[in-house]
Amino acid sequence: MRILFILHQFFPEFGGGTERVTLNLARMAQRAGHHVHLLACTVDPALCEGTVVDLPVAGCLRATREGLPVTFIPRSLLPATGDIGFDVDDALADRIAAWMEAERFDVAHVLHTMRMSSALLAAQRCGLPYMMTLTDFFLPCARINLVTVKDELCSGPEGGDRCARECAVPPWTAEAFHGRYRQASAVLAGAALRVVPSPYVARGFEAAFPELPVRVVPHGLDILSLTSGANLTKRTWDGELRLAYAGAILGQKGLHVLLQALALLPGRRLSLRAMGGFWGAAGYHREIRAMVQADPRVQLMGELSSKEVFAELSQCDLFCLPSLMPESFSLVHVESAAAGLPALVSDRGAPADRVRKSGAGLAVEAGSPVAWAKAIASVLDRPEVLQEWRTGLELPFRIEEEAFFYESLWRSVRRNAS
Repeated sequence: MRILFILHQFFPEFGGGTERVTLNLARMAQRAGHHVHLLACTVDPALCEGTVVDLPVAGCLRATREGLPVTFIPRSLLPATGDIGFDVDDALADRIAAWMEAERFDVAHVLHTMRMSSALLAAQRCGLPYMMTLTDFFLPCARINLVTVKDELCSGPEGGDRCARECAVPPWTAEAFHGRYRQASAVLAGAALRVVPSPYVARGFEAAFPELPVRVVPHGLDILSLTSGANLTKRTWDGELRLAYAGAILGQKGLHVLLQALALLPGRRLSLRAMGGFWGAAGYHREIRAMVQADPRVQLMGELSSKEVFAELSQCDLFCLPSLMPESFSLVHVESAAAGLPALVSDRGAPADRVRKSGAGLAVEAGSPVAWAKAIASVLDRPEVLQEWRTGLELPFRIEEEAFFYESLWRSVRRNAS
């Protein structure tokens, strides 16, 4: 098959969870003998390491990532509202549709719709069937994570009514929220299949769009790649609790909450390895660096590869995921479990679901340094709980298993469109 993957952004400019999932799936499809191509947006073309091309539209860039061909559409060519809504450029959609036809794609797999509504319209215009993997809540929520402007968890848009009541800040109006909901419904209804990575995300979409069924396929781990050639000898307990944080360093990921919690535990035998690159507001970065400088037990490791993160995790005792936003899946939480680490996670989202189900850690109040300090202190006071939690760790879903499921879905989409 000729498979087109569509998403909002990609490596090397961005490297979040959706980008990693797309990379893994596309590589597996290519290894299975399929022709694979990725179509994404670039905010800063200078970071994409590509060659300027005229297809599907003049000014695009063509690059290769781990053997995968990628076409980037510059953000400047897409509708200005694409980061919050679903407006399209008709002329651009026509050109993308012509390119899709010329490339003879059999199926499109949409991993994220942000900025890419013109590409979805193009698929519809040229009759290219598409399926969707819904990696977050961008479709039902302009704020992406089903969290209101008052930082309260939201059960769904209620057709746009709740958005208008609780999140009506400029430029949004009630009419705009209702229009956005109708557009999102149309995008989802046009998909041959809708897939989500966790029961948590399934519940959110079923509440927001009850007439549109979804199916759950967890993200898989490339265990062979993560462990190849690495020294993964598990360290023995020496009386010091070694904590790990891995993820982007930006406000919504909550590293500051964890650092504030450690400050409430002066003199306790613990350390923290914080892995991840700085993103977002410079003021937040300065705040984090100041807190780290004030606590010699904390080490900033910088941005590491997935393989390097996994090796570091294997040398720690407990993974910490203090996100302020509800995580839709969290690859690194599953990777930490594969490395043998139980976890403290915020009591929001899919990781909290997993911890409560498995008993391999604790779900801790999001945003509360006191609650996080109490949870960490409980482990320091009774370290044998780590081994008790480890007995609940579940075997990870492997990338080979995920690819097997998606292979059958791609074929069913193609078959049903014939």
